[in-house]
Amino acid sequence: MLLTDLPAGSLVMTGSVVTAVEARELREGDLLDVSGTTVTVTGSDHHDLPGMARIPVSYRPCGNDTVRVERWTLPEHTRFTPLQLLRPERVDCGACEPGTNSHEVLVDRVERGWVQAWVCDTHLDLA
Repeated sequence: MLLTDLPAGSLVMTGSVVTAVEARELREGDLLDVSGTTVTVTGSDHHDLPGMARIPVSYRPCGNDTVRVERWTLPEHTRFTPLQLLRPERVDCGACEPGTNSHEVLVDRVERGWVQAWVCDTHLDLA
């Protein structure tokens, strides 16, 4: 479920967003900007060399229609500029009985950051 699918209520975000991501933190579906080209991470592989990351990617070089699929091997601390990093986060209503109104949502860390608090519509109406 995406954050936008969270039931109605009041949502407070942290305000801090991700502006750089290391190779070891990448997951399938992440979108990156590499020298003006949008690169999609298509998976993650185990790498036997300590300190290295192997990342399967796809992209369209030079804006053409040909999709290139490659497997990059690079130091795990290599930094990229992210365009989209969807990460799961458990969101609980701050006013409900603990554990009774929780949702697992995907939050784009680049656009939204982290959920700080959420209160469902039912409790907003009572206030």
